[in-house]
Amino acid sequence: MHPPVPPTPWNQPPPPAPPGVQAHLVLDVKRHWLSFMLAMITPKIVLNGHQALGRWGRNVIPLPPGQYHLHVHLPYLLPAQIGPADLTIWLQPGMALELEYRAPMWTYSRGALGPAPQPWNGKGCAITSLAFAGGVLALLLVLIVVAVLSVG
Repeated sequence: MHPPVPPTPWNQPPPPAPPGVQAHLVLDVKRHWLSFMLAMITPKIVLNGHQALGRWGRNVIPLPPGQYHLHVHLPYLLPAQIGPADLTIWLQPGMALELEYRAPMWTYSRGALGPAPQPWNGKGCAITSLAFAGGVLALLLVLIVVAVLSVG
């Protein structure tokens, strides 16, 4: 039998809030430097079905205390969403909950969302595709050199 999981601020219901006290969601949205093309896409942050303004880097979103369903993704053509990630959070009065979203390195992988640091999902696929492309370019270069040497 496993020992009980200790409660953490992000998975427990908040106590009743005094009127006018807000909480803050601080979401750090990151992309790997190899995924530099993603910088042209604006991240979508959705809380309980309502879109919040999102950008790369730190996003500070003031919210009333309570439970929220957080969804983050990058809009695209095919697939329609890159790196979807979901998390249910509880915001306590006066609290600033710090979370991190990391966009995947491979388009068809899920994003990573939760307390920092999060993993780079899709890393293996991205490295494999880069290695394959590099191998094809190296083979092409060898074939060009052999063709030039055989003509001369």
